[in-house]
Amino acid sequence: MADAERPGPGEDGAPAQQRKGAAAPKGRQPRPGAPRAVDGQPLTPEEEAVLRQLQARDRAVRAHEAAHKAVGGSLAGNMSFSYRTGPDGRQYAVGGEVVIDVAPERDPRATIAKMRQVIAAALAPADPSPQDRAVAAQAAAQMAEAQRQLLEQQRAEARGERRRGETETSGSPAPRVGASSARLVGAYGAAMGGGAVTGGLLNLIA
Repeated sequence: MADAERPGPGEDGAPAQQRKGAAAPKGRQPRPGAPRAVDGQPLTPEEEAVLRQLQARDRAVRAHEAAHKAVGGSLAGNMSFSYRTGPDGRQYAVGGEVVIDVAPERDPRATIAKMRQVIAAALAPADPSPQDRAVAAQAAAQMAEAQRQLLEQQRAEARGERRRGETETSGSPAPRVGASSARLVGAYGAAMGGGAVTGGLLNLIA
C-alpha cells in the first residue's frame, strides 16, 4: 500500500525538475548578450574586466592617432597600430603611431608655416605622449631657426634696397644684390637640412 501511495516519476513535476537540474552542465552561466571566450564559454569576471580595459584602450589609441592625422593633413602618413588579442579572441589596438614630415623647406617662410602645422598636429590629441611633445619641440626649434634666417634675409634685402637707392641718386652703377639673397637661402637650406632630422620624418606615438 505504501508503494502505491508514492507518486511516480514526474507526476507532480518536482522529481523531473530535480533530475533536469542535476543533469545540467556545471560552470559559468552566461548573461544575455554577455561576451564569450574563443571556446564559446562565458567570460569570467576577471576576463570581462580585462576586456573592458582593452576596449577603452582601443578607443583612446584610435582617437589619439586620428587627431594627429586630421591636423597633420598632407604632412602626416597613414596610421599604424600594434594589437593585443582580448579574451574574446578579437584584436584591440594598444599602441599606434603616425609618421609626420618635419623636413625644412628651401624657403624659410614655407618652413615656418610647415612647422606650425607640425606643432599643431603633434599636440592635437587631448593627451600628447612624450614623443609627441618631443616632435613639437623639435619643430618649434626649426621654426625659430627659420624665423632667424628670414629676418637676416629681410635685413640683407633692405640693405640692398638702400644701396641701390643711393647708387641711383649718385648715378653710379648699382651693385649686385641677388647673389647675397641667394647665399642666404642656400645657407638656410644647409643649416636646416643637417643631421638633426634624419630623413625629415618623425613618429607621433600614442
